[in-house]
Amino acid sequence: MKDIKTIKAFAEKISLPEEAQTAVFPLCEKIISQYADKYEEIHSDIGNADLISALAENMQEARDPVMLAVCLLLGTDSYDLYSERGISEEVYWASMRDITVWTKTCMKMRGHIGLYEYGWISSFLTASIVRLHRLEFHIISFMDNKTWSKNGITVNGGDPVINIHIPEDGPLTHDDVIESFRRAYRYFGCTGTRAFVCSSWLLYPGNYEFLSETSNIRKFMNNFDIITRHDTKYSNDLWRVFGPCESYKDTSKFPCNTELQRTMLQYLNEHDYTTGSGYGIFLFDGEKVVK
Repeated sequence: MKDIKTIKAFAEKISLPEEAQTAVFPLCEKIISQYADKYEEIHSDIGNADLISALAENMQEARDPVMLAVCLLLGTDSYDLYSERGISEEVYWASMRDITVWTKTCMKMRGHIGLYEYGWISSFLTASIVRLHRLEFHIISFMDNKTWSKNGITVNGGDPVINIHIPEDGPLTHDDVIESFRRAYRYFGCTGTRAFVCSSWLLYPGNYEFLSETSNIRKFMNNFDIITRHDTKYSNDLWRVFGPCESYKDTSKFPCNTELQRTMLQYLNEHDYTTGSGYGIFLFDGEKVVK
């Protein structure tokens, strides 16, 4: 385990908000000085969030702030793992920034400092998912019992494909998206054409009905052949657009501060409050999406 000076430098490097730093550093120091054995247990079983809950109980502290403190400690220790795997410092720091992304989400959605998406963050701590420029990637299997063909290339269920995640961390410009695809293609050692996939509310086909031609989300959607859709009334993803709301079943209380909020709210009111997600796929040749 690193010392508190290293933890502070790590937090600065990933641009953790100052108020979060002030709140969580005392917890880091407490773990280092009094709970090193519990931390080592967590480090050895890094995917087990229950161990962090138990640590918070032992410390008599709230779980979310302790979870953030543990992630900062684990994040500094992950440097060696990334280095051993030959992953660059640039990718390491970009990947660790997801701690900051979800700290800000906790502050926005729960109104306090901490982190609650530990299962997701642990994938970055173990380099199972990495951030490459604007987007995040890992290898998964294509959908079972599904076959997709384009330009003489066929992808069958179970075939390895590159999966895309979109962190809430600034604009999703077309240029940044394509550059991320290029970096992923190189990172995973691809040759020829390679299939990329994504499952997200951003790929819900209904979005085309209210997004403008210049929308970054629409441009992102245009990369994909959307092959499945999932329709949901009062979708759990509405918080991503409207932020914290008392109830996502009462659209009269949704904020309308942005163009996306206004147009999506109108769409929801006209479509029985139904939106959802889509699953898309495309081929990439190392430089461009193959149409």
